[in-house]
Order: sequence, then C-alpha cells, then structure tokens
Amino acid sequence: MLAVDRDGDPELLAGTGQLLMQASPRVWLLLDDAIRRACWHAPSWSAVAVQRLSHRESSAFGLTLTASHPDGHVREASVAHLAELHDDLAMPALTLRASDWVSQVRDRARSALEHRLGELSGTTLVATAGVALALRDRRVGRWLADRIDSVFREGPPELLTAALAAPDWRTRRSAHLTALAAGRLDLAQMLHGARHDGDLLTRIRCAEAAVRTATAAGSVHLVRPLLSSSTAMVRAEAVHTLAREGDIAPAVASLAERNPVVRAVAQAALRRAGSDPVEHYRRLLTTPLPQPGAIAGLGETGTADDARLIAPWLEHPQPRGRAEAVRALRRLGAADPDTLAAMLTDPSGSVTRQVAIALRPWASRLDLQRLRDLLDESNPQHIRMAGYRLLYERDTWTRLLIDLELVADPSPAMRSRAGNDITVWLTREAATTYSVPHGRTADALAERLSVARDLLDPDRVRLLRFHLGLKPTSDT
Repeated sequence: MLAVDRDGDPELLAGTGQLLMQASPRVWLLLDDAIRRACWHAPSWSAVAVQRLSHRESSAFGLTLTASHPDGHVREASVAHLAELHDDLAMPALTLRASDWVSQVRDRARSALEHRLGELSGTTLVATAGVALALRDRRVGRWLADRIDSVFREGPPELLTAALAAPDWRTRRSAHLTALAAGRLDLAQMLHGARHDGDLLTRIRCAEAAVRTATAAGSVHLVRPLLSSSTAMVRAEAVHTLAREGDIAPAVASLAERNPVVRAVAQAALRRAGSDPVEHYRRLLTTPLPQPGAIAGLGETGTADDARLIAPWLEHPQPRGRAEAVRALRRLGAADPDTLAAMLTDPSGSVTRQVAIALRPWASRLDLQRLRDLLDESNPQHIRMAGYRLLYERDTWTRLLIDLELVADPSPAMRSRAGNDITVWLTREAATTYSVPHGRTADALAERLSVARDLLDPDRVRLLRFHLGLKPTSDT
C-alpha cells in the first residue's frame, strides 16, 4: 500500500481505496498499526508522503495512510486535510484518529466527525461504525461508539436498516440491541435477526424480543419459524412460549432434540401439561433406530429399570447414539463395567470418552494389563487417551508410573499430558500424599524415574525421589 501511494498511479489508488472501503474493522486496525511500524523501514515513502501533505497534494488514499503516521504532527495535519475532504475513505481514517493517544489529533478528528455524523450514507455508516465499535474498549474509544449508538437509536430508518445488514458482527449486534431497546424493530425484523443473524447474542436477544412482542399482540403462532433456528436457545424459547399458550406439539417433537437445553425445556413443558416425558421416551426407544437425543432423554428422565431399553443401543450405528447410550446408563446407575470395558476400543473418540467417564468408579478393579495394552503406540490417540484416563484413576502410584513412561512417548499430546500431570501432582498433591510406595511398586517407579530423568527438569527429579521415598542418587 505504501508503494501504491508513493507511485501515485490514479487507477491503483482508486482501486485500492475501494478495497479499503470494503475491508473489515480488523483490517483497518491492523493497517493503522502496520503503517506506524513500517514508516521506520520505508523512509522514502514517508518523505514523499510528508512532502505531498505539506503541499496539499495528497490523494484521499494517501491521507488515509499518513493519518496513521508515527509522527503526531503528520497525523494532525492529515486529519485537518481529511476534515475538508468529501470522500468515503475519510470517515474510517478519522474514526481511527478519534481515539488517538495525542489529544490534539483526537480532538481535531472528533470535531470533524461531529459535523459529518448527520450526513452519513448507509455505506459510510457501516464502514465507520465497524471501526468505531472495534475501538470502544480502548481508553479513549467510547466517544464515537456512543454517538454511533445514538444514530441507531434516533437516526433515519435507512441508516438503521443498513447497519442491521452490515457484514461486521459488532455493528449488527449494536444496531439490533440498541434498536430493540428503543422499540425501533418490528416483529418481522426481530424474527429475521433471531433466525438469520450470524451473532449468537443477537439471535438470542431478537428471539426473546420477538416472543414478548408476539405474546403481547396475541399472535404467538408467529414465533413458530423460530423452531427451525440453528440456535438452541432460540429453539428452546419458541418451544417454551408455544407450550405456555397451550401448543405442546413442538415440545413433543423436541423431546429427541440433540441439544440438552431444548430437551429440558420440552420435558418441562410436557410436565406442566400433565404428561410424563418418560413415557414418550420409552416409546421412542422401541422404534427401529431411535435418535441419539431420545436415548439421552430417557437417561435424563428414566429409572434404572429403563436400562433394558437403552443397553441394545450401545451398538447404535451412529457414534453419537452409542455415546448417549453409555452416558444414559451411567446417569441411571445401570452401567455394566464388563460390557463398557469392551467398548474402550470403539472407533469413535466421543464414545471412548464417555466409556472412560462411566468406568471411573471401577478403575481400580479393571484388568491392569488390558488398560496398559490400550496405551500401545499402534492404537489411535483416542483409545490411548481412554486407557490413560482409567490408569490415572486407578491409584497414585500407577498414575505416576504411567506418567514416567509416557514422558518419552512418540506422541506430543501424550508426552505433554504426562509431563503436565507430574507437575500438577508435585505442586498440588504430593505434600498431602501421606504414604510412599513399597516393594515392587517402589522398584518400578525408581527404574522408570531413572530412565526418564534426562527428560525431566532436575528439580522435578529431585522432588519425585523425595516424595516417593527413594534414596537420592549421588548427582541429585
């Protein structure tokens, strides 16, 4: 960009300026920082740019760049020229300088912006608002952001409409939330924001407002489109509202929802309507291929007697279905350790994670060699990690022995996990471990520590020997 400005080719200047107007706020902030840094390495550009500035020969693009110059006098002069310039590029550049750390530059930029805020087009507002809102949290960054919010609150409808559809999430969020608070959005706009905006908070707030508005107008049926939202909280809001008005069909349809929040809302809605969700779940689990959410739901609402309906789905063709079956059995206190242990080699990591969690209470009773076999380097990472988690839970000395073995593992993830766990044990648990290993266990730990000593910090080796009750060696 510095070269484009230095060479002064009109077509390149115009094209680059157009690209900048479409740039995200993040690009503007990065450009501001990059120009300050680059000036020290591009003296030829700096000299040419300052000379043009002094002779009032700078292009709009050139002024945009010199407004980020490390010299405050150059920035102030650039702002003065930008204030007189009727070009869209001037607004984002002035916005950056409105939060400048030098008060003279800052005040001049703010004065120029104050006069322009009442004449903004939708395109210029969007470009300005994105940068202003990105700067809001800076020490002197609130001034313009607050004025942009005022435009959203009280400005022309066409400017608000442009901001609601801006590519920048901060602009859309601020426009939606400010307009909602000011009562400037109609139900159609709320529903559109709730269903289609890319920002999570915006979707949720629009959904809440749409529900309130539709309820107050006696038109709750209008929120039904929210049932197909991609956001769980929005779907849950729609289910709750419709059920409250007597329409429980969406709640019944949502019992097998993937998201637990939506399931919980649906379950509560059925209970308020006098129906027990567990009966619905029991029927769902007798279908040829229940959804994973239905399996999860029975685990949330059923009893240990329902294990007979859940257990067959430990072989569900979908990994999520198998994982939910394991979780449901654990929640109902009906997990069979022998059955679950056979699933530690499941091809899905989501399943082995749930199996390892469910088997924790039996970790000390599981076959030690079988768990060690899971750590074999030929196994996939998720299987090795499941074995590690259960060996970790077995007892303190097995945990440390495995850690000392894995600090030399070929897998960076396993090495890091083992090394971090040794550190955690030494700093948080060793002092309150009121025992030491004996016999074969002590011998095995001493041997592994001897092998791993070159891979560990000398202080950690010394502390390990002390807490394990091992005699210090001549070089520790």
